[in-house]
Amino acid sequence: MNFNIRSVILILSLLTSGCMNGLTAVESSSLKATQALGCANFKSQVFDSMYDYLDNQKDSPNLDEFTLNLNKQIDTLAKIQNIQDTKNIENIKIELSALYKTLIEKSKNLKQVTTARKHLETIIELEMQDISTAENILLNNELGKQFAQVMATAKSLEVQCSQNSEQNEPDPATPPTRPPTNSYPDNSQPSSVSKIRVLAGSHNVIATAYQSCQSLEIPEVSASTSNIMGITRLSQNHPDGIGGKRIISDLKQVQNTHPYIKVAGGSQQGCFNVRNNPLIYDYGGEPSVSNNTINFFKDSGTGTSVLGVDCSAYISAAVANAGLKYNPSVENKPIFIRQNSSKFINAKKSGFKCFQNITMTPTSSIKPGDIVAVRGHVVMIDTINSDPFGLKKLKSASECGSIKIDQFDFTISQSSPNKNGIGINKFIAKDYLKEEGPGKMQTAFLGLAKSACESYFKQINIASPSTEYGAIRHLGSPECLSNTIPLANQSCVSQCLQ
Repeated sequence: MNFNIRSVILILSLLTSGCMNGLTAVESSSLKATQALGCANFKSQVFDSMYDYLDNQKDSPNLDEFTLNLNKQIDTLAKIQNIQDTKNIENIKIELSALYKTLIEKSKNLKQVTTARKHLETIIELEMQDISTAENILLNNELGKQFAQVMATAKSLEVQCSQNSEQNEPDPATPPTRPPTNSYPDNSQPSSVSKIRVLAGSHNVIATAYQSCQSLEIPEVSASTSNIMGITRLSQNHPDGIGGKRIISDLKQVQNTHPYIKVAGGSQQGCFNVRNNPLIYDYGGEPSVSNNTINFFKDSGTGTSVLGVDCSAYISAAVANAGLKYNPSVENKPIFIRQNSSKFINAKKSGFKCFQNITMTPTSSIKPGDIVAVRGHVVMIDTINSDPFGLKKLKSASECGSIKIDQFDFTISQSSPNKNGIGINKFIAKDYLKEEGPGKMQTAFLGLAKSACESYFKQINIASPSTEYGAIRHLGSPECLSNTIPLANQSCVSQCLQ
């Protein structure tokens, strides 16, 4: 093959950097895919091309328009690289079009997807190799064959990878920016929370979201914490009929009664003034994602106009900022904050190979950094004391079915509507569960407590899988660690980031 590789890289770099601002969303996304042909990260870039479109356009792309642009860009690529094999050029056009048909149309039809948000969640499931539904298994099998065929044809054409298509990907050789360990003694707190990466990520999110290191030091929310004033829940719910819409009706009252807004910062130059623009609970609210950064100060979700995020966006942001992969073969990406709470119930089914559902042992139960989820909510274990479920107060396994929430001795972090819409918070678990009342989260924690109790008294290990709730823990193994995803305005609280 007769061409100058430096010229190729220069031309393709100009296409993406110098002219990107003039491209339509379809042109930009299809260009990302064609530029990745011949690259080691081709599959990742294809998924990214779908994320870019769905997240920014809030709609699914038109397959015919997408295919037309793919074909044009393949022709351009062939011309630049002086590829003469016209038969395989046409083959790769057909194969790439078929791959995107699966991503754009088949995934929607099979899973009866009706919104761009649900389509985005489906694409994330496919990259994670989620096996929670028969439809996902079918789609994954088809995509596996299609990716393999496209890559084989690109190899036969000797397509050269453009450096530009990989320049934003984390270098596998780059060491993680956090200590590569999740280990600490059973049922004890680590000497430093930085030893547990996911916990460090959650604390970084709290400090950054409130632009205040003091937000990490105030007392946990408890039964004695008063409801926040100045937040009004509107009469209408969100379109799903579940989540309520909230507005800030009196800023002064929020500033005076919200425990985290009381200590919120950001008034200094270059920071975000959270005190004057409070983050509260926003059902469906999500941070924006741009330039590999998560921004809590620009709402990009399906929530209201108030700033704030829901539970899954908070937990996912903590995982992202901790530099943790969900799957060894999938890089840490900010777009993964667009997952719902049910994905954290069963690690295996969700394709989260870097997590595992916890197993209760006679000497170990829940630990800081564990993620506990039900369909509709997800929280993280923040701190525990020596006997988190109060098992030492019991006499035998016969009492395991009658454990009381009052016995619990640990705290959680979450984003929730408690206290009239508090949003991101740390909460004493027993007080949170009593405030929630009978429901999914009480069932989940009482179920975990029962498993821990039976393990303790019977001296056996007990796995705790469930279709309705789950508790998962990151493995912390080297192949599951990655570079951290930064948070917008995190420099304003750099002194307490971990």
